[in-house]
Amino acid sequence: MTNFRVDQSVETTTGQQGVIKYVGPLHVADGTWLGIELATPTGKNDGSVRGERYFTCQPAHGLFVRDTGITRVISPSKATTTTKPRPASIAPPKPSARVSTINKRSSIAPVHTTLRGPARKPSIAGQSSTSTSTSATSTLKSSRDTNVETLHTKLRHYEKRYEEDQERVKDLSQARDERDRFHAIIQKLQAKCQSQHQELADQKTTVQSLEAQNEQLSRAAQESEIDLENALVDKEMAEERAEQAEAELDLLRSKIEERDMELEILREEAELFTTEMSADEREEAGYYRLQHENERLREALVTLKEMTVEQEQDLKARIRELEADNSSLEKSQQDALALREQLAASNDIVEHLRSQLDANAEWEDIANELTTRCHDLEDKITTQNTILRDLESLRELNDELEAQHVEQEQELREELDAKDIELAEKNKKIELQNVVIADSNDLISKFRELIFELQGKMTDAEASRNMTAEQVKDTTDRFNEVMDLNRHLRASNLQATNTTIASALQHIRADEAEEKLGICTQASENSSLSTSETLRAYLSAKRVAAKAALLSTLIATAERGMTHNGGLDEAMSRLLCAEAIRHLATVKSGCDRLWSAMAAAPLARFANFGPAQSDLATIEKTLDQGLESLRIDTVNFAELAVALQRSAKTLDAVLSSYQDALVDMPEDVILARIQNITASLEYLQANFAVVNTVLDVLAPYGAQDVLEEFAPSSLACKGAMLSAQRLLRNTVALRNDRLYPQFIGGSEEVIEVEAHMSNLAHEAAEFGQTALRIVSTHFDVDGTFSGLDLNLHRLLEFYWSVDLYRLSSIGAHLDHWTEEVSVLMNSSEIAHGPTPWAQQAKLVEAARQQNSEAAVLLENLKNQHKAILLSLHERERVIETKNLEIEHLAAKFRDASNRAGDQKQLCDKITELEQETVKLSGKVLSQEQQIAALEAEATRLDGDRSPALPATAGSPIVSYGPPAESERIPAGVTCMLGALETESHWLRLRENSALFDRSLREMFVYMQIARRAEQFLSGHLSLSEYYEYATFENDDSDDDDDDIHATTADSLSKAPQEPEEQHTPQAFVRPKMSPIALGTAQTSWRPLAESSLDWEMLSTIAEGDTLDLEGFSEIDDTLDFEGFSELPM
Repeated sequence: MTNFRVDQSVETTTGQQGVIKYVGPLHVADGTWLGIELATPTGKNDGSVRGERYFTCQPAHGLFVRDTGITRVISPSKATTTTKPRPASIAPPKPSARVSTINKRSSIAPVHTTLRGPARKPSIAGQSSTSTSTSATSTLKSSRDTNVETLHTKLRHYEKRYEEDQERVKDLSQARDERDRFHAIIQKLQAKCQSQHQELADQKTTVQSLEAQNEQLSRAAQESEIDLENALVDKEMAEERAEQAEAELDLLRSKIEERDMELEILREEAELFTTEMSADEREEAGYYRLQHENERLREALVTLKEMTVEQEQDLKARIRELEADNSSLEKSQQDALALREQLAASNDIVEHLRSQLDANAEWEDIANELTTRCHDLEDKITTQNTILRDLESLRELNDELEAQHVEQEQELREELDAKDIELAEKNKKIELQNVVIADSNDLISKFRELIFELQGKMTDAEASRNMTAEQVKDTTDRFNEVMDLNRHLRASNLQATNTTIASALQHIRADEAEEKLGICTQASENSSLSTSETLRAYLSAKRVAAKAALLSTLIATAERGMTHNGGLDEAMSRLLCAEAIRHLATVKSGCDRLWSAMAAAPLARFANFGPAQSDLATIEKTLDQGLESLRIDTVNFAELAVALQRSAKTLDAVLSSYQDALVDMPEDVILARIQNITASLEYLQANFAVVNTVLDVLAPYGAQDVLEEFAPSSLACKGAMLSAQRLLRNTVALRNDRLYPQFIGGSEEVIEVEAHMSNLAHEAAEFGQTALRIVSTHFDVDGTFSGLDLNLHRLLEFYWSVDLYRLSSIGAHLDHWTEEVSVLMNSSEIAHGPTPWAQQAKLVEAARQQNSEAAVLLENLKNQHKAILLSLHERERVIETKNLEIEHLAAKFRDASNRAGDQKQLCDKITELEQETVKLSGKVLSQEQQIAALEAEATRLDGDRSPALPATAGSPIVSYGPPAESERIPAGVTCMLGALETESHWLRLRENSALFDRSLREMFVYMQIARRAEQFLSGHLSLSEYYEYATFENDDSDDDDDDIHATTADSLSKAPQEPEEQHTPQAFVRPKMSPIALGTAQTSWRPLAESSLDWEMLSTIAEGDTLDLEGFSEIDDTLDFEGFSELPM
């Protein structure tokens, strides 16, 4: 055998080439295996079998074969060689282009790769010396250009990565800022969580203590129940023992009375027998010994009575103890009831505490739910990977076992073909031996006639006693020659018997091997059925049936070979042969029923026949001993008949233990009953023949009249036997056509006839053997009959009994049944399911189909695995997007909080401005009054120059006409006064309308926010919904503030356009005149665009303010945010 080593390149029988990576045994199979790494993905594994790794390679590149599966060695194991480095002209692979892919795939399953040597051998240095300098220069230039391009590509790639890293740094700085902002809130929430965790731990401790108390109470209740049950059981056992003791006492009393009666009878017989005997005769008859034994028995009887009295006293004491236990049993029941009530109360307390614990643990469950899901997904992925590897290893092992099974099947078929050839040769030899045996039988018959003739001549010679010495010598020589020839014939007959036995046993073994091969082929040799004890029991039942038929045939042949003139000893042997044949027929029919039931049993019931193997082995051993005794011609028919009777009883016990399975086979039941009836009738016929032979011997001594009376019973038995044989042949023919008869009168008559014939055969065996023994004792050594003391007719009274006279009616019944069997209308079809090995074959086929489905399922799982990975990546991206949205919403929430503070400051400043506006309006009004007074005085003075102006406090009228020269007001003051009046009027309209609208909206917004806060505090609103609503309201308020600020800015800059969406019902436009453009006169009021209400100033002030967290104080005091500690920092 070739010694294989690691790193050898080999080729398998299937044409696959690879490198040996492992040599040695496997943990799933014996023998030497080779682990080969293939160059192509045409293998079966990755170097592991059923979770055990032997070497490492890529998936579908590994293969395990036996050392006989290698056709040739391509190259021996290579020594360690230094590989030439890769030329610089070849660009190295980009490591960063596959980083994400490798990371993703590494989470699925580890990929094991092996380092291989260089694909090419280093070129010979002498070959390069023949190249020209031009080709060398061009090669160097092309390699330099390639290197430059490679370096440029790397440089661009690194620049791109640098830009990406800068963006990531910016994002990281923003994330750190946001983390710092959340850190304070998270610390507060964590402190709150720790306090609640402490409370939860205390409640858990309380629950554990209560559960421990509950367990103690339940344990005490169980112990009390166990004690109660034990007391009840002891009471029942004691009652049963008392009843048994009373029954035994009655039985012993009855036995004592019987013994007393027998003793009195024996005493009377002894007195009658010994009254007329002397002392010597009494001593010879054992009188004194019997008297001593009688005294010893009397003492034993007295001892037995004393033991009975003691036992009665013990039982009475035991009954009193049990009655006391019964009285204490009621107390135990009351205690158990109290313990149950206490246990129920404890259970209620525990359930209440558990409900509280569950309520407290809900927040923990919510916080750990996402983590659990993630772990579940990881475990599911790991489990799927494990299942995939196990399925792959199972498929590989199944393929390997299938290949081994095919090889073994081929070997078994070749062996079966060889056995068939050998069996054909043996059959030819058997045919030749049968011819020789037939010739020998003819010679034996001739020599038997010659021996009878010589015996007659010897008898005549002894009668005449006138023979000469020469005649005596001649007769002696001829007799010796005949005896030598008889011995040769006996030896040839024995050799023919040996050949018959050997060929029959070989045929039985060949049939068994063929059937076992078929069973293993169907049910798979590696299955448990092919090596089970049940299959051995099935094959043993068929072997026992075949060997019983063979032994019956050989015994019948031996019985036919008897001369029927050998005297009473030969008649006894013939009777014992007939009895052995009857027992063998019973064994054969029982074994046929057993293996037929096993072949038709379901697979689950088939396994129940295993225990019958030991009994069948015992029966087979008895048959083998009988065959061996026939083979060596040392058979003792008396011992053989007794052993076969024991085997028949053993088989009856086996059949009775499997009666539920045998009842389902009505065809076998009917056939077995008919076979038993036929066997009993055949035995009766053989018994009649033996008794007829005895009567023939006794005919010269006055038994002729008995012989004549014996003839009718013999004829009736022979007719019934022939009828039974015809019925059996028809039933067997129907069975061969897969039919069985159904009698019109039912099977009760068949059962009755079978029982009757079995009893008759048993009684005939006893009477026949007894009669032969009695008759043989009255023959002297020289063969003379000394006469019988008993009447021969009385000795053979069984053969004139009423039961035997029923044989004629039984024959009529058998003929009637034969006619019923001949009608196909009275037959039913035999319907059986598949054999157990066919069922096992279906299971194997289903398993193979399941393996194929598992392979498909494996592919589907792989696809699902990939889809799950993709969905996980998508979920991760979604989670990242949601995290960004959450961060954006948190930023908006912070901006909204800042804006709320800014809005409050703006409201305060607007209130101050309104107050300042009121003061300015008062000043304007006083100034108008003064102007009106001055104008009135000017009018009174210069009534002729200009019309008078009415001066009313409610509606002043400003005149823009030229005043009188003597009382003219400066033009700048007049213009300023008109501008101030118009500006005041416009400011009142704008500020009042915008302020009212904004105050109303803010009032509704604050009302809704307060309502949402109450819902959030009561638990009807989640934190995310509260954030979304607050952000939405702040956005709306921001839009309103933007509209107001835009209106103010547009009015100040005299913009001609308004915003598209205005929340105010009207838009007020400032008059086109401007006091600033009319002169240099100034007042204390400044335009709004230059005042403290500038939007840029307000935004600067708002950005300088800090986040007011007073609104979160109530939330921190009332809520428990356990999961908030897991927010991204």
